[in-house]
Amino acid sequence: MRFLLPLPALLALALLASGCQEEPVVTQDIVSAIPWPDHERAEYVVLDRDGERGRGEGVLEVSREGETYRLSLRFDDGENMDSSFVTVDATTLKPRTVERDIQGEEDASFEGEYDTAEKVIRIVETTGGDEREIPRRIDKEHYYDNESSLFLWRTIDFREGFEAAYHTVLANQGGTQRLVRLRVLGKEGVTVPAGTFEAWRVEIYTQDLRQIAWFTDTPEHALIQYDNDFRHLLQLTAIE
Repeated sequence: MRFLLPLPALLALALLASGCQEEPVVTQDIVSAIPWPDHERAEYVVLDRDGERGRGEGVLEVSREGETYRLSLRFDDGENMDSSFVTVDATTLKPRTVERDIQGEEDASFEGEYDTAEKVIRIVETTGGDEREIPRRIDKEHYYDNESSLFLWRTIDFREGFEAAYHTVLANQGGTQRLVRLRVLGKEGVTVPAGTFEAWRVEIYTQDLRQIAWFTDTPEHALIQYDNDFRHLLQLTAIE
């Protein structure tokens, strides 16, 4: 099981549309301000996209470790578990290390270390008991680790009409780098199990997908709902 961004299972960002000639997209670093405290835990329910049937539970956690944050995600449907941990710079959210562990019918794990001097990510992939090392050059200037996405989007400049683009790096796809574009549409009221909130609506575009995330209009910009355009809806149940 994977909820976040649909790729092998659920956490996947797709290539921006090809097949027709597109104008070059200008990318940028998108972090405006870090909105969370040094320690935070948010709990979610994973629903079918119509919001009627439960599909599992999720937990997103932040923990400050010196000059870095440890950003962790865990999704569990009772039979399968998918968890990831990303260590990022506490100011820029640029990635340093990443781990992802998938437990289910086919267990798999991925560990990656970013070398900014050499501009590579060194990945160790373990599937079916077999270990494989994958070094991958990062040839993009403005990039973040894919596993940090739900945290990263909380740090943008929340104002109506704001647009940005950057590249995401997927350790579970051998360090593939893919383009992500996002846009802040405005505010709207959203009701989830944790309550009713006035929230910023952010649309995220990758290839033929349009994902939507809602963040509170408070200084914390907490994620309260996320539609990944892949049959799943994530809704906040509690945060501390």
